[in-house]
Amino acid sequence: MAQENRPVAADAALAIAVLGVRTGLRAAGAVADVVAPVTSFVLRPENWPSKRLRDLAETGYQQRQRAIAEAARLYRKVVPLVVTDLLDQLDLTAVANSVIRDVDLPEIIRASTGSVAAETVRDVRVGAIHADQVVSRLADRVLRPRRNP
Repeated sequence: MAQENRPVAADAALAIAVLGVRTGLRAAGAVADVVAPVTSFVLRPENWPSKRLRDLAETGYQQRQRAIAEAARLYRKVVPLVVTDLLDQLDLTAVANSVIRDVDLPEIIRASTGSVAAETVRDVRVGAIHADQVVSRLADRVLRPRRNP
């Protein structure tokens, strides 16, 4: 028997959960708006009452910077190894054959040789026009006598 597309008890529970989350987010936003002036003041290290707390924050900051640098160093070391391993596991011949199968190579060759042929014809025509002009100027010089004033 086909399952009906009707609401069930789980749908009601889901709706209650979504409403609860939305209400909680709205309440948290309202509280954040109210306490923002206080927290922005309190969270600035220069406003902390204890030099020890400021020193701990500075130590934590330095440790975070070292951790970021170490993570970047490990990333630069590990990624090439992972990529090499991945490439070793790939059947690059199969990938290349798949690409070749999907590419319409005869059409690409036809299109590229067609444009090369068109350029060649144009170049020959331009050369013929230039040669015709040279012959015409030469014929004018040889066949037409100069007029003396």
